[in-house]
Parts: sequence; C-alpha cells; structure tokens
Amino acid sequence: MTIESENDWETAKNEGFGFEKIEATIPLFQGGKMMNTYKKSKSELELSKAEKILAIYSWQEAGVDAYFSTLNYKKQREITDLTIAALQKQRNRLSGLYKENKMIAKSEVLKVEADLENNRALNFENAQKERAYKEVLMQLLGYDLDRQVTLEEFNTINYLNSLGDIKKVKNPKDTTLGKKESLMVDLAEYDLKITKADLYPVVYIKPSHRFKEENLDTNKYETVNEGRVELGITYTFAWGATLDSVDQSEYKLDQARIMYDNNIQGIELDMRNKLGEIESLAGQSEAQKKRLELLRENLKIDNLRYDNELVTTFDYLNSVNQLRTAEEDYYKLQRTLVLAVIEYENLYK
Repeated sequence: MTIESENDWETAKNEGFGFEKIEATIPLFQGGKMMNTYKKSKSELELSKAEKILAIYSWQEAGVDAYFSTLNYKKQREITDLTIAALQKQRNRLSGLYKENKMIAKSEVLKVEADLENNRALNFENAQKERAYKEVLMQLLGYDLDRQVTLEEFNTINYLNSLGDIKKVKNPKDTTLGKKESLMVDLAEYDLKITKADLYPVVYIKPSHRFKEENLDTNKYETVNEGRVELGITYTFAWGATLDSVDQSEYKLDQARIMYDNNIQGIELDMRNKLGEIESLAGQSEAQKKRLELLRENLKIDNLRYDNELVTTFDYLNSVNQLRTAEEDYYKLQRTLVLAVIEYENLYK
C-alpha cells in the first residue's frame, strides 16, 4: 500500500495537510508462492508438535534416573549402617580382649577400626547422594525441595502387569517418528514449489484513489476524487540464479525422500529391537531379584557367624560388598527396563 501527501512545505502550508493519493497492490497470482508458504508454515507447526512429544522422553529419563538413584543410595546406606553396627561389635570385642590380656595382636583391632572408618566415610557419601538425587526428583516433579516424600520400592512384576500387553510393532509410518520424517519430506516439497514460483509472472490488481491533483497552470492542488483499478503483470526472471535454486530444491527433495525411506526402515528395526530388549531386561531383572534374596539371606547368616567369630572380617566384608554390588546392579536393571519401556512407547506413539 502506498500513501502520498503534499511533497513540499509551501504546498502543505498553503493547502493544509492531507492525502494526495492512496493505492494498494494486491497479488492475485504468484505461482503458488503464498499458498505454499502458508502450507509450509502449517507443516513446521506440526513438526514442532511432534518434536515436543519426543522431547518429553529426556525429561522422563532424568526423572527415572533420579528415582532409582535415590532408591539405590538409600539401600546402600542401610546396608552400610548394618555393616557399621557389626564392625562396632567386633571392634569392641577385640579391643576388650586386647586390653585385658592381649590375647590378640593390636593390628587386628586397628584393621577393624580402619574398616569401620571406611564404612562411615562411605555412608556420608551415600547420604549426600541420596539427598541430592531426591532433590533432583522433587525439582522435576515441581515439588518443594524440602518436602517429605517416601519413595516406595519398585516392583518389576507389578510394573509390567500394569502395562498390560505391550503393543507390538505397527506401521512405523503412523508413529510420531514416522510422521516427523514425513513432515520433513513435505517441507522439502513446499520449498521446491516456492522456488519454482519465481518462474511464473505475478498477476496483480492495484486499486487507487487520487484525492488531489496539482494544476500545472496554477501550481495549485485541486480536488479530483478520482478512482481507478489497474490489472497488471510483472515478470522478473534471474535466469541462472533461479534455475540453480530450483535444481538445489529438487536435489534436497530427492534427498529427503531417500532419507525418509531409510529412516522408516530404521524406526521399524528400532521398535523390534527395543521390544526384544524389554523382554530380555524383564527376565534379567527377575533373575537378579532372586540373586539378591539369596545374598541378603547369606549376609544375615554371615552377620551371626561374624558375631560368633566363625568368619573373618575379610570374608564378612566380602559378603557385604557382594550385596552392595548386587543391589546397585538390580536398580540399574530396573532403571534400564523402565527407560526401555518409555522409549518404546515414544517410538510407538
């Protein structure tokens, strides 16, 4: 739109301020550029929505990691508390024997004391990490960091049962990932159409209205109130530049189509692999749970044996460390299982 007014100060001073002419150029045909630009914008919006859905996985991953890390360090702290209690008993017993009649070497007392301090230091770390991961979880959930929350132990069987039958692989083209790949092809097609629009002339209509017109004889502006409508064609062709842009857009479209076919096949393979991974992790988790139960029972027995001097401190601590490692491995397995299910569901959506 163009608005013209008096073009010099003297005229404005004598005639007053006002519009001399107003006109607007309205394109009727631009080779489809405006329509395809609009369609491209809609596809970009849909692509953003798809990416937002997929981006939620990173937030879920952080939450699951914080949850299982909190449970792990809580369990590590509990195991170490029991170990400290057992070592204190042993230290007191050996210290008493040493002070009374020195039936044992002082080095035996010192070794137990060293193990005791090592476990105390370890528990400071366990408590700090338990608190830190719990606060991360509170932050992700939008809770106050000081809120008192008790985290329940995770039950693999109950979790899998709550899911029901895990959906089998469907057509990957209908998943969020598949739709995202399809939108990438759509965007490349719109880019090509927008580029090709420069090969066509622009048809436009230009309505205008002249309010005043300068009389060349009197050099004064006279009111005319004249309106007109102009229908015209403009054509600008940059020859090599336009054709090169078209060739580049066609090449990018071919690339997008090839990548679409490859990525769709990749999505289907990923979904099949992820489903197999879930089934494997579920089996591993159950086996690790049974191993944990055995090691917990073994430690209870070794606690009694240690109190009655039927097992050395070295062997007792070895049983403790086996349980610690098994507990940590179990939580890692559960974490990996939950994340595999979440990732599979995100692929499937």
